Amino acid sequence: MFFGSIFMPNMVNSKAWLAEFLWLTITVVLVVLVIWPIRQEIYNFPFEKSNIYFIVCCVTGLRWLLLLPSTPFAKNLWVKLILIFICIWVFIFSFNRFGLFSVFLDEKGIESLTIHLPEERQIALSKYIASEYIFFSVGAMIACVFLPFRLIISIWRTYNQNTV
Repeated sequence: MFFGSIFMPNMVNSKAWLAEFLWLTITVVLVVLVIWPIRQEIYNFPFEKSNIYFIVCCVTGLRWLLLLPSTPFAKNLWVKLILIFICIWVFIFSFNRFGLFSVFLDEKGIESLTIHLPEERQIALSKYIASEYIFFSVGAMIACVFLPFRLIISIWRTYNQNTV
């Protein structure tokens, strides 16, 4: 009972935690759907972990950016302050991982990973990998740039206007 009063003091907060869990489930399903075609064709994709990282960061960051009032931490000052500093680190890490992928594309090319496939499948999978990796990595970096500003505005609104 004690933990319930700390983490879920009222029904609204429990609904927010339920929504957060639902979004986490949707994110996991999206990760599986995006990574599955790559795993079917390429045995050891060197950017799989960073690809998963970018998908999770993109979906979660954009969701928090757009739906901040419905999150469980919408009125928690300390969580927002911690997230502001985490966003800075995540952006730097994301920029580094994206740079490694860009260097790989320039030096070796995606075709080096799909050389064992028939030509039409090789072209299709190469386009898919490059497109989805760039899409989610840029989405994650955009979310990391704008989320701290959104959190600062939310902190100001919480303590000056009593809204999120």
